[in-house]
Amino acid sequence: MGSPVSPIVANLFMEDFEQKALASFHSPPKFWGRFVDDTLVIIDKNLIDEFTEHINNQHHAIKFTLDKESEGCLPMLDVSVSRDDVGNLSFKVYRKPTHTDQYLGFASNHPLQHKLGVIRTLCDRANSIVTKEEERTQELDKVRRSLAICGYEDWSWVTARKKREPKPQSKKQSSQPKGSVSIPYIPGLSESIQRLLRSNGIITHIKPTNTIRSVLVNPKDKTDKLDKCGVVYHIPCGDCTSSYIGESARSLRTRLVEHGKTPSSPVNEHVSGSAHSIDWEGVKILDREENWFRRGVKEAIQIKRNESDLNRDKGRHHLPPTYDSVIHSSDRRRSTSVATSGQMTQFPATNQNISRH
Repeated sequence: MGSPVSPIVANLFMEDFEQKALASFHSPPKFWGRFVDDTLVIIDKNLIDEFTEHINNQHHAIKFTLDKESEGCLPMLDVSVSRDDVGNLSFKVYRKPTHTDQYLGFASNHPLQHKLGVIRTLCDRANSIVTKEEERTQELDKVRRSLAICGYEDWSWVTARKKREPKPQSKKQSSQPKGSVSIPYIPGLSESIQRLLRSNGIITHIKPTNTIRSVLVNPKDKTDKLDKCGVVYHIPCGDCTSSYIGESARSLRTRLVEHGKTPSSPVNEHVSGSAHSIDWEGVKILDREENWFRRGVKEAIQIKRNESDLNRDKGRHHLPPTYDSVIHSSDRRRSTSVATSGQMTQFPATNQNISRH
């Protein structure tokens, strides 16, 4: 947790810890397999308690808890390990008692490829984990029943499990990708944009952004408008239609103070040259963006959209004329959407034992 290098350091430490702990025990386990902090151990059942005490005495900050096999079974992550009377191991999918069989709903606002990916993932897990053919069939049946409750119809199951033949790559496609982008998911539109970008060698990922969590969950207190950072803001004149649009990585409060105190500020020059007053209460935040480059682009878009006459230039980035039609088209769709919304508001062996640390 914390720094990205933390998992690497933790894993290096645990590898050194394991080598010393296993080498110093008089009868090392027959098998020791660890994933992060979950370990599967095959050891003589008479040595379990002694071995647990041994590894817990290796370092003051590393302590293991112990789960022994029950009726020849032991869960390890999402795998249930079973041992028969002659010590042979078999595996099947393990679900916790609290598992609800709830998966991504088919009616949710996600791309179809994400939903088909749920089917493929669960089927791949069953095919790769379950060792017995009968139990594999039972697992696939359970997956199908669970997904049916979540709204997945038969055609989605058939489509997801259909074996896809690799497409022959053209010379254009076989070259190195030109880049990678992530776009928000808008049904019907995002898929078309994705196909267009991919045909031009740009890897495209679709990310759903409009979720119930984003609408309802807000654990932090609302930040005061003037204390927000990384903003694109709009300053109107109180006596005419003039306005100024700017951007700042610092808080809006700090930037407004600078506008009021700096004589060379376009806002200050307007006040002194026209005897007008600035409507400081009417200052608005038009957009927020932490990334410096993207914030500059958003500033340029807002300047072009609002036709702010107090700006000396068009922002840090010069937008090509192509943006004009895109911006105006977006504004028209927005106004149409608002109008429509307004109308709608009226409606191992026998002597071996498996344990997990």
